[in-house]
Amino acid sequence: MQLGGASAQPAAGTLAGVPKLAPGCDPHVLPLSPAEGYLLSRIDGRTPWSVLRQVGGVAPADVDRCLERWLAEGVVVIDGARVRTASGSPHESGGRPAAGAVRPAAAPAATDSNLDLTIEAQERILEFEQQLARPYHELLGVPADADVKAVKRAYFELSKEYHPDRYFRREIGPFAPKLERIFKRLVEAYELLSDPVTRAEVQRNAAEASPPPAAASSVGPVPAEPRKKLPPLHLHAPQLRALAERKAKSKGFFESGMAAFREGKWREAAASVRLAIAFDPWNEGFKESFGEVQRKANEVRAEQLLKEAHASLDLRHGPEALRLFEEALLYRPHDPDVNHTAARLAWLVGGDLRKAKDYAVSACELRPEVGQYRRTLGQIYKAAGLVANARRELEVALRIDPKDAEAKQELRGLAKK
Repeated sequence: MQLGGASAQPAAGTLAGVPKLAPGCDPHVLPLSPAEGYLLSRIDGRTPWSVLRQVGGVAPADVDRCLERWLAEGVVVIDGARVRTASGSPHESGGRPAAGAVRPAAAPAATDSNLDLTIEAQERILEFEQQLARPYHELLGVPADADVKAVKRAYFELSKEYHPDRYFRREIGPFAPKLERIFKRLVEAYELLSDPVTRAEVQRNAAEASPPPAAASSVGPVPAEPRKKLPPLHLHAPQLRALAERKAKSKGFFESGMAAFREGKWREAAASVRLAIAFDPWNEGFKESFGEVQRKANEVRAEQLLKEAHASLDLRHGPEALRLFEEALLYRPHDPDVNHTAARLAWLVGGDLRKAKDYAVSACELRPEVGQYRRTLGQIYKAAGLVANARRELEVALRIDPKDAEAKQELRGLAKK
């Protein structure tokens, strides 16, 4: 399909190059058509230009024009390749865009030693933020075929580090909105991959967007066309019909979700908006709404889980209470009381001292001034045979509360040992 104008076929060296997003470029703020978003989602830093030209339903000439434009605008780069655009002007990949070109988003802010955030943590946040356009499973660091347990475990570990609540009452400056954005994307990834229906749609999107197996060796010549203002990238008619059907379904799910949200049916609303995103992953408006909807749904779910967990404690159903408290931590990973209760249950009921220690450490980090949390951590260390660690935590507990009889008794036991 020719789009009114010609572009010389890229040089062989360019075809062998591997495009990737330019450092600091935020794809979420680019004005993309659905088809352009489709192509941009395939640029992963591993797929060569020659293979991208074979993306199902997209004419190779259209791919060439779009990639040339993105190179000129500084949206994508090709390491080590000097690219000559169809206009005849050379462009060094990763260099300064031409005058008047659309520039990528600003480079990440520099680290700041005056913030209540270590330089190492700042660097991790900056690096992670630059990778938010990755597929959901890559974002969570799990294989594409990971089961729900692996997805949940990965999300829980990442949320402990990137949940905004972890830095409550700390001065973190420009990193606050970065954490909000990271965590919203992590929630999106977790919710869509942990639900079987939406996960199937996510995987279907990925499969449909993959190039055919023999694509790399089937590159053919493209007619030369003069450089003109580039129209949006287009799909062939069957792909356009399929895309229109998916967008119509997506809109229906979204409207149902918003109606449920207005009625206070939070979980129903979240389920519908999840489906809307799965059917139309290019719609950033849906994703923005999903953040608000899912946050409310998570609050309601956490309250329900904690209510059930305390009821199980009252009935002395320790294992069930532990399971419920641990599930509640998926939604409240930085609630010190929930971490402390989970620590005691993992120690006294589950017998898992490693897990108990992790929960207790989290509680102490969140509220270091609470002597009870320190005492529990000391008791867990004592049960694990880590006498020096146990003594240290119990002594801290007594400094916080000199009347803590239980901590005194535990220390006397250590002295006898």
